[in-house]
Amino acid sequence: MRMRLFVLGSFLIVSGLLIGLAAHDRMERGIAKSRLGEPGPYPSDWFGMQRAFPGTSIDQAKYRAAVEQARVERADLEAASRTGASGSSSMVWTQVGPFNVGGRVTALAVAPGAATLYLGSANGGVFKSTNSGVNWTPVFDATGVFSIGALALSPDDPDVIYCGTGEANSSVDSYDGSGVYVSADGGQEWSSLGLEETARIARIAVDPQNPDRIFVAAMGRQFSTGPDRGLYRSEDRGQSWNRVLFVNDSTGACDVVINPANPDTVFCATWERIRRPTYRRAYGPGSRIWRSIDHGATWAPLAGGLPTPSDSVGRIGLAIAPSRPSRVYAQVIGGALLGYGGRGMYRTDNGGASWARVDVSGFTSIFGGFGWYFGDVAVDPLNPNRVYALGVDLIRSINGGANYSSILASAHVDQHAMWIDPANPFRIYLGNDGGFYSTTGGGGNWAKSLDLPITQFYAGAIDPSNPSRLLGGTQDNNSLQTLNGNPSAWIAMLGGDGFYCLVDPTNPNIVFAEYQNGSGGQGPFRSTEAGLSGTFEAPTGINAGDRFNWSTPFVISPSDHKVLLVGSQRVYRSVDNGLSYAPISGNLTTDPPAQLTFGTITTLDIAASDASYYYAGTDDGKVWRSTDEGDTWEDISSGLPVRWVTRVTADPLDARTVYVTLSGFGLDETLAHVYRGTHAGDTWTSISNGLLDVPANDILVDPLDTNRLYLATDVGVYASVNAGQGWFPLGTGMPVQTIFDLTLHSPSRTLVAATHGRSQWKLDLSQLPVAVGPSGARSSAIALSAPAPNPSRGRVAFSVDLPAPAETDVAVFDPLGRNVRGVFKGFLAAGRHPFSWNGLDASGRRSPAGVYYLRAVAHRSEAAPAIQTRRLVRIN
Repeated sequence: MRMRLFVLGSFLIVSGLLIGLAAHDRMERGIAKSRLGEPGPYPSDWFGMQRAFPGTSIDQAKYRAAVEQARVERADLEAASRTGASGSSSMVWTQVGPFNVGGRVTALAVAPGAATLYLGSANGGVFKSTNSGVNWTPVFDATGVFSIGALALSPDDPDVIYCGTGEANSSVDSYDGSGVYVSADGGQEWSSLGLEETARIARIAVDPQNPDRIFVAAMGRQFSTGPDRGLYRSEDRGQSWNRVLFVNDSTGACDVVINPANPDTVFCATWERIRRPTYRRAYGPGSRIWRSIDHGATWAPLAGGLPTPSDSVGRIGLAIAPSRPSRVYAQVIGGALLGYGGRGMYRTDNGGASWARVDVSGFTSIFGGFGWYFGDVAVDPLNPNRVYALGVDLIRSINGGANYSSILASAHVDQHAMWIDPANPFRIYLGNDGGFYSTTGGGGNWAKSLDLPITQFYAGAIDPSNPSRLLGGTQDNNSLQTLNGNPSAWIAMLGGDGFYCLVDPTNPNIVFAEYQNGSGGQGPFRSTEAGLSGTFEAPTGINAGDRFNWSTPFVISPSDHKVLLVGSQRVYRSVDNGLSYAPISGNLTTDPPAQLTFGTITTLDIAASDASYYYAGTDDGKVWRSTDEGDTWEDISSGLPVRWVTRVTADPLDARTVYVTLSGFGLDETLAHVYRGTHAGDTWTSISNGLLDVPANDILVDPLDTNRLYLATDVGVYASVNAGQGWFPLGTGMPVQTIFDLTLHSPSRTLVAATHGRSQWKLDLSQLPVAVGPSGARSSAIALSAPAPNPSRGRVAFSVDLPAPAETDVAVFDPLGRNVRGVFKGFLAAGRHPFSWNGLDASGRRSPAGVYYLRAVAHRSEAAPAIQTRRLVRIN
């Protein structure tokens, strides 16, 4: 029996109620929570592993170099657009949301008066609001750095903002940062203050009586040990730095607080954290609390009632009570033996000389088994007994940390940043995995910002029948859709972290969506009510014991909506529109899985021009093809680098031409990330000419002119108009961003980019003219006679001229690239060959009036096939 999953239709309700369920951060939860401290790999390390493979860590230097080059390219493009130059510079990306969903907020900094504030996000950069968080404007995009760890304002000038880059929450779907930045004009201009090698900055604290003195708590690189971590201090507003506290190469500083009445006293928390694709640990003897009584010059570890540093101590958050600075709270997370829950809320009332555990009820269970993800605790500015603990839930104690109750109500789960108004402690600002929330009632009644486009998409989709209806799967925030293109009207469909979504091309009420690991091993879920009712059905026939990728691929056949493919370590096929599946391949990956991979299929495609051609790619560098609808499979990886395969895409008009994109960075060489295969992948040629050495995540072939390619990379969207011989950045207006997915609605010429940090964007491709006829040919080795400009209901006659014998495909396609009718496929001798199309589609039905394309492809012995296209219009 198919499982029926009920999902609430209101996003706000989903966010508020699914604290213990699938609606939030399974990246940090999932399998990993029970195995930290043991060998991997871990499904939640998907982002990092594909970029590191076949190594163990991401080449951050190469990434930063690519970002800098991409910034220069975009600046040149923006300059060209201002001068009125034509081409890609005149094409402007438009943000299509969601604005109303949000994403992971990592830091807040608020100016006196509470109206002006700054927000740091996990992958979206820094935003500024001047109306208490109702509306937001990005202010950090020019730096090209989007992973944010900490924000702080100078106490003598709220227009001076310090930004520490690199999220320090031990999440894995963001790059390292590049140090500390400062703005002296409210975020208009930024300059670097160094500390680039610290990679992940957890906190910045400015001395309230001496703004020249700044402390930076740095966790260091995510996937490697090293000396560039610990607590840093500047005595000249960041012009120079000294490391004043260092424990060891696997222990960083995760928090620092300054006594507001006596700034010579400073407390710092250190956290031992090792995270690699094959092993991770978020606890250890390096996790402890330190105190300095000389402005941070020297430090002593604290004990006196604190837990003994050991494997039972993990991340620690600190907060000083402003109204009683001798009182300090320490939120201590346990290690693996304690299930990464709360180790206890500890308190000192004598400035750190002695401590006691004070929590009695309601504290230890709020961290969801992944307490390393949370590091904040806050104290009411006027009441030292009112303390807040931030975990999956937001809880408050009014008796000095003893007893707690939730004040989260309908706000999103997973709390990372909090600010309490010193002038009115009932005004609270909250940053979590669902964005920004505010209250003027002390909690329990939260207002969500509906103007914060920082949603982290894994994949996107367009309804083939309605280009205004966009869909996509997101980190922390479900599978979503907007029915009418309104960027502020996205709604949730299916809970959990969302990934691929698809709409049936024949019935827009049929929607497919999934949550992580192939919907927990069940396959793509199916709704027959447009995903609106909240009821999805899980299919039958899929073995939940298979290995499924964090982002499990599935596709619908362009020529038969009843046929779907989904991949585990093998390929499954449905022939009843996703109700049931059966395996059609053996294991296409390494078995058992290699230590640095998941051993899963990462991408699938069915050729639009010939539905018997299936293609698959894996995380261990394998590419496969089937030319008989999955009955047999051939490994066609020879000639490709051994890298994580992000996408395999067949030319929509030629099943034997296929494109492959790869993740990762070159090791000691520059790595090609895009390849073109001819003869169904028997021969591969790099088409990375002019592209940056940066992961490529998706590639689309324009069905109206297959010389035009659109490429999603970790530094933006690129295009080619000559089949990959050269590339250029596509369009202006969108910041340098990690693009995970591209979707093209060819009839409306709409291209949509799903970013992992700045929601979705669309581009009108009509400004990039489609070449047809002779200008669309890749070779002169074939000729296709032009049909009448407006053929009638009857037969359309044309001819194909070949100067030499060749295997030839002749077909008619609609603007979506679907094979309306295969006219001929086989061997042709040299000479002229007459053909005709009778106006019927592949099922024998009359094709409706509209635009169609004739396509002739000659497969020769050389690398590239010869292709000719002719446009025709049916008027009845």
